[in-house]
Amino acid sequence: MALSRLQAVHETVEAINGGPRGTAAWFAAYALMASDDTPEDAAASMQRIQRELKAALGGWRAPTGELLWIYAAVLAGRGKTASGFLKIRDALRDEEKASRTRKLHEGGSRAALVLSLADASSAQAVRRFFAIKQAILPPWWRANAEVTDLFAASHAAREDSPDTVRREREAAMAVFEANRATRGLKREAARLSALYQQSAGEVLERYLALREAVKEHSKIRHSGNRHIWMEWAAQGVTPADLPVIGTNMEALDKVSQTGSARLRLAQLIWLGERADGSLGAVSAMAALIAAQTAAIIAITTATTAAVATTTSR
Repeated sequence: MALSRLQAVHETVEAINGGPRGTAAWFAAYALMASDDTPEDAAASMQRIQRELKAALGGWRAPTGELLWIYAAVLAGRGKTASGFLKIRDALRDEEKASRTRKLHEGGSRAALVLSLADASSAQAVRRFFAIKQAILPPWWRANAEVTDLFAASHAAREDSPDTVRREREAAMAVFEANRATRGLKREAARLSALYQQSAGEVLERYLALREAVKEHSKIRHSGNRHIWMEWAAQGVTPADLPVIGTNMEALDKVSQTGSARLRLAQLIWLGERADGSLGAVSAMAALIAAQTAAIIAITTATTAAVATTTSR
């Protein structure tokens, strides 16, 4: 059902004159699947939001190009507006200097998208974002504004406190550092466990199990990497889910492999079907964050022809 709807929405998106193409069209279609509108109406909403964002941001302020279509699709799919996104983006930029937490990624666009999706547009939500960002800010030699802004905004959208986020990350990091197989992934594993509110011990077990299980699924193994397995483990994927993800990959044979786009889309379809309460603590908001993050990763890597993940940077 999800695959057939995705393909129908994709056909509508691809028919847009001057619209997104390639990987961007597939992820835009996936984002629009969240809408209850017809494919045509959902695509029309995306086009309207894209035009409004472009008019407000011009051709040089982020997001631009295919990423602008992804932002528009994510907002349209969840019934959000361009004006709401721009309002939060402006609020973040106004508070940036006073926060003393280093420069916002892409002018605050990534954080604004996450906060928009959660309807967290208040001054309090903006202050919470900067407080959490300050609490999780890494040393300058490990700094990555894209990663920090995404996670700070995600926690702020859930109204987590800075102390709670820091404490949960530190506790989780100790678990992953103690295991040789995950020592090199300890920071990303800790932040993912804290974001998805998953026990570090359980995430560790799922990761180890996935790492072994993918050896029996060649298409999945060759398309992914240990960073993706860790991300999946935090989202609740187990070896039992791999055949379904593999089947989704086969059905999505027209999607590019660049940036693990086909693999990510196949798993997102699984995640979307499971985000109905059966994932326990992995909320619909978390699933939405995963979707827009994967989309942006895939588009970025397709543009640069380099395979990377948010959690590996």
